[in-house]
This record gives sequence, structure tokens and C-alpha cells, in this order.
Amino acid sequence: MFVAFLKRAPFVRLILPFSVGIVLQLFTPLTPVLLWAGCCLLLFVLLILSRLPLWVQFTYGWVKGVLIHLLVIAGGCLVLSYADIRHSGHYFAGLLRFSDLLLVTVQEPLQEKSRSYKTVVRVDGIVQGDSLLPVRGNLLLYLEKEKGAAALECGNQLLLCNKLRDIQNNGNPGGFDYRQYCIGQQIYQQVYLREGEWKLFLNREKEKKGFSLQRQLTEWGLSLRSYCLRILQRYIGEPEAGLAAALLIGYRYDLDKAMVQDYTNTGIVHIIAISGMHLALIYGSLLGLLQWLPSKMLKAETILFFLWAYTWLTGASASVLRATVMFSFITAGRFILDRHTNIYNTLMASAFLLLCYNPYLLTDVGFQLSYLAVLSILICFRPIYGLLYVRNRWLDKVWEAIALTLSAQVLTLPVCLYYFQQFPLYFLPANLLAVPLSTVILYGEIILLVMPVHFTGEVLKWLMYYMNTSVAWMGHLPGALITEVHITLYGTFCCYGIIAGLLAWWLCQWPRGLILALLSCLLWAAWDVADNVQAQQQRKLIVYNIPAHTAVDVIYGRGVQFLGDNTSGDKLVSSCLQAARASFKIIRSCRYSSGYVSVGNKRLLVIDSSQGYVPVSTDGKKLQTDYLLLSHNPQVDIKQLDSLYRIGLLIFDASNTSKNIRKWKSDCYALTLRFFSVPDQGAYVVNF
Repeated sequence: MFVAFLKRAPFVRLILPFSVGIVLQLFTPLTPVLLWAGCCLLLFVLLILSRLPLWVQFTYGWVKGVLIHLLVIAGGCLVLSYADIRHSGHYFAGLLRFSDLLLVTVQEPLQEKSRSYKTVVRVDGIVQGDSLLPVRGNLLLYLEKEKGAAALECGNQLLLCNKLRDIQNNGNPGGFDYRQYCIGQQIYQQVYLREGEWKLFLNREKEKKGFSLQRQLTEWGLSLRSYCLRILQRYIGEPEAGLAAALLIGYRYDLDKAMVQDYTNTGIVHIIAISGMHLALIYGSLLGLLQWLPSKMLKAETILFFLWAYTWLTGASASVLRATVMFSFITAGRFILDRHTNIYNTLMASAFLLLCYNPYLLTDVGFQLSYLAVLSILICFRPIYGLLYVRNRWLDKVWEAIALTLSAQVLTLPVCLYYFQQFPLYFLPANLLAVPLSTVILYGEIILLVMPVHFTGEVLKWLMYYMNTSVAWMGHLPGALITEVHITLYGTFCCYGIIAGLLAWWLCQWPRGLILALLSCLLWAAWDVADNVQAQQQRKLIVYNIPAHTAVDVIYGRGVQFLGDNTSGDKLVSSCLQAARASFKIIRSCRYSSGYVSVGNKRLLVIDSSQGYVPVSTDGKKLQTDYLLLSHNPQVDIKQLDSLYRIGLLIFDASNTSKNIRKWKSDCYALTLRFFSVPDQGAYVVNF
């Protein structure tokens, strides 16, 4: 039965090896020449096999299957290799010279940080003297806080000085890999500019005609989005207008942070992100409104136009693209080809097509959760719904919503635990409340845009206020959120092995499914025991990379001693420490009371601005210290320190200013002293 299913759904067989190829190329990149050579070799072997006698082909048919899967894996590697914008001849970083200027277009609204404004810009050209060289690529832009920067909007063009730097990860163990996240967005460089190092570009005559269509489409999109935002602000008002914009067009920059946290705590943050639910509502509405059209082709064209126009307006996120491509396939099969498609094949075909278009989507958490949620609903909804028969029509609708919510959790739970390390206990009542309300609100917003009336705006404002208040109340109930649920990557795969075994046993009546689930449990337990044994032997010194803070962990086995600032009430420091200690399986912790630490046969001395003196030896000899850590901008001279101490390595942590660090680095170069700059090189981690 399973083999017959795979024959009817070829994309189900293709998507796994294709994804494996993308992952392999992402972490172990191979050159296109080597990949093409491998593809040619595989095709040559397949050609030879096809010339052999039929009985040989039948006997060794599995060899042909293995070769085809290897060919698909190589195809995934090639797709990612050619999608990497750094391999393009028009990528700006490979053509930029030190004296050049960059012509960029602001892509996102400016986000206010503590000391700067942050946005993403598209690099349109390199200004070299009087000429403009068209290029491609995106860039992270940080601007010093001042009036000119605060007034910038999406679509503005700027001229930037060339002060580009590669995006670096903070290096904190177990922490969020920001550099890898940016790679998934095809962003590799960043720049911080002060006032006078950039200016607004108004002369557009230098732009090439090749950019005119793209610019026109962008301007149309920005104008339409501005119209929607103006209507929502005028008729709904803050703070609900921010939620309304997120629900309607995916504009999340005006969302209240406390509200987003409430939605996260209750497990319904997907409500305020444009997803398949929104596309399903629009698709269903279009089917109902276009029933009068006699031509199936015209009906299909109209549906596809509105679906893709909405996708373009909302920014084409991974979850929206998945739903749009899937509904496009369904529309084409129903109205153009006049046939119903296999829903599993359609789902996997949409994933395959999107990965061919942008293979970096595979690393997007939204993409993973979107497909896992839909697949989970397809597999589990009917069996869960069939567990209970409800006679009452309205109670049956409630049970249907409960079954839908529970089924979506089956395959998304391990990934959610792996990425977010938390589980909301009240996700079920929160979804039962928020999903129907958000549906009504979405339809109401569409009506408001078409017929702007204050009464409609007031009703929507009241509905959103009620939804936000209810969600906040649930999010603050005792035990609403289970935190610090740390699961490793191998644990995630073992979870899926357990789920697959149990589903096969329940749905397919396959007795060996229980054995598979049991073996997955045993493998997970054995792996965890091995990790715990290894953790007992670890000895590490960690200087964390946390801006404006000093944080040092000395790890002995599964215990840790902390040296640094007071972390109580500081969420940033606490989250960094928790993530690192969870990755090292720490179960005990204490705090150092002095700035001198002896770790095994190594010594660490901390000098900060609070010390009124620098400890020295009583006999006049240099004190031996393997690590000397400077924190919080101490007023010290590197030459003086070199005369007092025999220093193995100088460490400058992230609590120091960049100006002081530059001066200390210059002195270290002059004195040939070894140093490590945490803000520039990431967290310092060493075994001892």
C-alpha cells in the first residue's frame, strides 16, 4: 500500500533526497565542477544499466534506485550552489573598491535600537567616479541616531560610504546563530555609518533602465501598503492598528512587544503572521464570489491573480509562498486541467518548486513549521476527529476545531521544542478563541479597505481589544508556559522516530511501528547517557560576548562557577547563560566573589574600572597569569600591565568601548602581546 502511494505521489519521493542535497551543500560546500562531474558519472552508470539484459535490471533494480536518489541529491547541491549570490558575477562585494560609493534602496522600515537605526537595503549599484555599475545583493545597514536617519522610509535611495564588514556571530555556546540566519537571507555584509557618511540620493538619471520595472513594481507595492496602513490608523487607531496591519498585510513593525510576548506564551503567535490560514480564507472567499463566472479559465486566472497579488503585497514570506503555490496547483488542477490532484503530491510539489526557486528557504523556521503543520493536519486530523462522535451541530464544530489544533501539534512539537525551548500549556483554549476571532477581523479589515466607515473600524477595534485582553489573561495564568525545555538535534530526530512509529502502528495497523518507537526511545536514552558521561569530564573557560556586560563561566564537569556582573533581572544575560549551560548539561552553579580565578593549572585575573589598584607581587617579580581580562573600560596602560605581569593572553570583553579596544589592540601589536577581542572575534571558549 505504501509503495502504491509513492507511485501516485512522485514528489514525495523526490523531496527528501533533494533536501538532503541542499543541507549537504550548505554545511560541506562542493564546487559546481565536481558536482557536474558526479552527475555525469551517475548518468553514465544509469545508461549502462539500461543496456543490460532485463533479468539483470530486475535483479539489481535497487542499484538504479540508489543512483537516481544520488542524482537528486547532487541536484539539490547544484541548486544551492547556483542560488548563492556570492557566486554571481554581479554580486557587489566582489566588485567593490575602497574608494567606491554604494547606491542602495531601503527595503524595510527602520527599527530603532538603543544606539542606532537598523534596516535592510538592496544594493543597486556601485558609484565609481562618474559611472554607475549595476550590481546585486542585500546589506544590513545601521545608522547613527539623528533626525535625517529617523525620517527615512521604504523605497528611499541612499549613497553610502564603503565601510563594510562581514556579519559575525557572537559565538556564545548554544546561542542563536545570527550569522547563519543572515546567510539564509543571502545577507553577508553589514555597515554602521555616522552622520555625514551617507546621504539621500535624489538624482535618478544615473539608474539603468533595467531597474525601471522593478522600481515601478516596488513603488506600487509601497503605495498600496501605505494606503492600507493609513486606513487602519485612521479608522482603528493605536495600538490595535499595529495588530490589524500584521493580520492583514504582514506588517509587523508596529506591533507592541508585550502583546507579541503574550501571543507567544499562549502558542498562537502564528495568528499575527501571514500564513496558510489567511490564504485559505481568501481562496474560499474567491471561490464563493466567482461562482457566477461561466469560464473556468477566467475563474482560474482571477483566483491566481488575487492570490499572487496578495502574496506580493505581504512580502512573500515562506509560509505564504507555500500556501500560494499549493493553492495555485489546486486551482490549475481543478479549473484548467479539470482533475483533482493527490494532496500529498501537491504539497510536496509546492515545496520542491519553492526550494528550486530559493533553496535557502529550507533553513527558514517558518517554512519548516508551515509544511510540518499542513502535513500533520493531513495525516492526523481525520483519525483524531473520528475518535469522538458529537450529535450537536455546534459542539461538533468545536470538536472539529479542537481536533484540527491537536493534529497540527503532532509533527510541529519536536521542531518547536528544538528552536524555542518552551511549550505553552494553554495553546488549545487560546487557539479556540483567537482563530475564529482573527477570521472575523480579517474579513472585517477587507470590508474596511473597500468601504472605509468609522463604525466598522470601531467594531474591529473592540474585537481586537477583546482578543488581546483575553490572550494576555491566559498568558499570565499560573503555569501558562513551560520554559527551559532543551532538546538536542539528535533528540529531535529521535522524537520523529517515536512519532512515526506510533502513527504507523495506530493508522496503518503496523505492529512493528511500536518496535520502531521503542528503538527510537532507547537510542535517545543511550545517546543522552553518553553525553552526560562526556559532560562529567569537561573543563571549560567561557568569556561570553554580551554587549555592555562581563560574564565568565568556569565549568567543572556538570557544575559551573560564574564571574561577572549581577545578572538578576537582565533577560539578555540570563538567556545567554541558560542556553550555554543547557548545551553543556550544567546542573549546579555558584558565583566567584573575587576577580582572581584558578582553573586547573590555568590562572585568570580580571581588571575592571571598579578596582582602585592592580595587584602586584610583593617580591617585585612579574606575576604569572595565563589570562588577563579587561572589563568595563579600566584606566590601565598595556605597557604597565606588561611590566607587572607575565601574560599568556589578554582578553577584551564586550563591556569595553570600541575606542578603548582599538587602543589596546594597537599597544598589543607594538609589544607583540597575544590578545583576544571578544566583540570582534566572538565568545572566548577554551578547554583546560
